Amino acid sequence: MEEQASQVTMDFAAQLIALSRVIVDIFKTNDLERLPEMNRIIKEMYRLQHGSEDPAMQTIDVEANVIYTNFDMLVKVLKTAESDTDLPSLQNAVNKFLHNINEATVNIAAMFGLL
Repeated sequence: MEEQASQVTMDFAAQLIALSRVIVDIFKTNDLERLPEMNRIIKEMYRLQHGSEDPAMQTIDVEANVIYTNFDMLVKVLKTAESDTDLPSLQNAVNKFLHNINEATVNIAAMFGLL
């Protein structure tokens, strides 16, 4: 990445860190009540990335799309649950989507030199 990060890149990185914290908390607690917060963070990441001509935002496009796509799939899978008793059967899918999001988050952090 460039020596001097743009404000958009710095804002995106801040959202990336917030997303990482939420994912870690969900993995620790298995509590999906933080998904609305995760949704807000991912929407802000998308807005920052797609509203920018910053080359750094273009560089992370593939990994960012992993985040956006996996979150969308996570929400769709959870919406298929007809009751709370269905949630345990969906846990593997939820964990896989969260893992994919976390991996992409780490990859972007590495691209930004945050690791």
